[in-house]
Amino acid sequence: MLMLVSSVGMIAQEAEETKPLTDAKIERRVSWVDIDGLRLRDVIMTFKSLTPDYQLTKKYRVKVTVMNTEGKTIWKRTLKNAFLYVFSDGQIQVGRKNFTQVLVQRDKETAQYIGIIREKEGVY
Repeated sequence: MLMLVSSVGMIAQEAEETKPLTDAKIERRVSWVDIDGLRLRDVIMTFKSLTPDYQLTKKYRVKVTVMNTEGKTIWKRTLKNAFLYVFSDGQIQVGRKNFTQVLVQRDKETAQYIGIIREKEGVY
């Protein structure tokens, strides 16, 4: 019985894996976002993944835009050599395989989306 419980616990702890999205655009309403220490409330985050144009560059890119509710752009970057990952629970990650630069996930207490952007140091 103990082995059964421990094996079920190990299955529940496995991380979900997904392939990066290409040529996709996602828009998510976020209750608050932390951009390198600057905290903003009630924003709309837009993610657009771009496949490489092999004549100019061979790197994947993701455009990330943070706008307030009036539509004014607050923060906008094109992250080069980065991928867009979307998981079944609604979580969005932008970055490389072991280096996440942008993370949007549900808050466990309020069930609203929250975001963290760490362009240089990564989200841990």
